[in-house]
Amino acid sequence: GLGRRAMAGSALYCTAKAGMDNLSRAMALDEEHKAAQGERAARVVSLAPGIIDTDMQAQLRGGDASKFPDRDRFAAFKAEGQLVSAEDTATRVLRFLARDDFGQQVLADVRDA
Repeated sequence: GLGRRAMAGSALYCTAKAGMDNLSRAMALDEEHKAAQGERAARVVSLAPGIIDTDMQAQLRGGDASKFPDRDRFAAFKAEGQLVSAEDTATRVLRFLARDDFGQQVLADVRDA
C-alpha cells in the first residue's frame, strides 16, 4: 500500500514499494510486446497483500510519534481488527495467483478479489 500512498517517516520504504510497482508496469509492457510478436509472455502483477500483522506493524505502533507521525493510524489498524495474519495473507495471495484473470491488472490488491 505504501508504494501507492506516501507516508511521512517512511520515504525509503515507500520508494522501494513504488519502484516495484513501476518495474512491474514496465515488465508487463515488455511481455505485452512479446505476446504481440507471437512469443510466449509472462503475466506480471505487483500484488499488494493488504495490512499484515507482522513484527514491523508492532514496531510502527510502538515507535516514536515525533519520527513517525502516522503511529496512531497504525495503532488503530490493530485496535480496529484491520490486520490480517501472515497465514491468511498467504492463502489470499495463492488464491489470487490461481485466478483466470491473473495478469490482466498489473497493479492489484488481494483485498479487491
